[in-house]
Amino acid sequence: MPVAIAANALQIGVFRFTIVPLQPLVVPAVNKGNMLRGGFGHAFRRLCCVPQCRDTKSCPLAATCPYKSVFVPSPPPGSERLSKNQDIPRPFVFRAPQAAQTRFEKGETFEFGVVLIGRALDFLPYFVLSFRELAAEGLGLNRARCTLERVEQTGVSSNGAAPASPERSRGSHCEAKPIYSAEDQAFRATGSVSTDEWIRARLRQLPGPNGSGPTQRITIRFLTPTFLRADGEVVRRPEFHHVFKRLRDRINALSTFFGDGPLDLDFRGLGERAEKVRTVSAQTDWVERFRTSSKTRQRHGLSGFVGEATYEGQLDEFLPLLALGELVHVGKHTAWGNGWMGVRRGNRRGDLC
Repeated sequence: MPVAIAANALQIGVFRFTIVPLQPLVVPAVNKGNMLRGGFGHAFRRLCCVPQCRDTKSCPLAATCPYKSVFVPSPPPGSERLSKNQDIPRPFVFRAPQAAQTRFEKGETFEFGVVLIGRALDFLPYFVLSFRELAAEGLGLNRARCTLERVEQTGVSSNGAAPASPERSRGSHCEAKPIYSAEDQAFRATGSVSTDEWIRARLRQLPGPNGSGPTQRITIRFLTPTFLRADGEVVRRPEFHHVFKRLRDRINALSTFFGDGPLDLDFRGLGERAEKVRTVSAQTDWVERFRTSSKTRQRHGLSGFVGEATYEGQLDEFLPLLALGELVHVGKHTAWGNGWMGVRRGNRRGDLC
């Protein structure tokens, strides 16, 4: 039986931000997600924090502060069920352009995606305003002045159609709903897709080899560096259970912190059955990437494996969480865009907008 996830356990929105340089914009060939995540953090804090705030623990407005809710969330009821060693998740993911282009001329659009998860959707205006200010002050390696031209919500339609999958979203322009425009600087109502809606839509577009029957084989593409640990060791060649267990725990943590509460799943049983899935092939490469903290000046890793792996076994019960993983990513450093994964069943590609 497929994994059952409570309807509306999480609401998710996928957005496309379009920035237009007013002068040539220079960006990193890689680590564009680090550029976006770092600049956003500073702009967001300036926008939200009062002068009396020295840190989120002693802030007099901590209970209602958007910055604290997004960056330093407090443990909610039920969080004792989470692993003591598990990182507190952040309810957003940046999806930077994966192309190696480093220069955008005046007027040439620079686009990136943002995934907002659960209650973080309430703070979308802060994300928009932060990037509007960041663009005006100067973005990129050369601090080029830019304009936040528009923000659109992608792939969420009135009939519950799912947002863009990683197989199609890179470089594509599918159905989009305007949220913000520099022309009038007005915000428009947003929508969201529930985890239940996304999973149903995604699974309909992952037909089996003959259109029906149990799933025996899937391929997972790791589009951005994916960092996993298992039994204290860094994973460089991912077995299926490495991916699934970390994804299961991440989705549970996101639901606990930002949704309706912990998932009601047989965690142990799912993990044991995931260990029985066989690896058919794995063509992955390790990518070394780093970032430097603006606060401590210390160097931190953003490394991980990229490529794809094919797995074989009784897989149907794992597909709902794998489909959701396409949206929320897996492993460490997801806020920077790491752990972006795409799933296809058998030898056929899912064909989402």
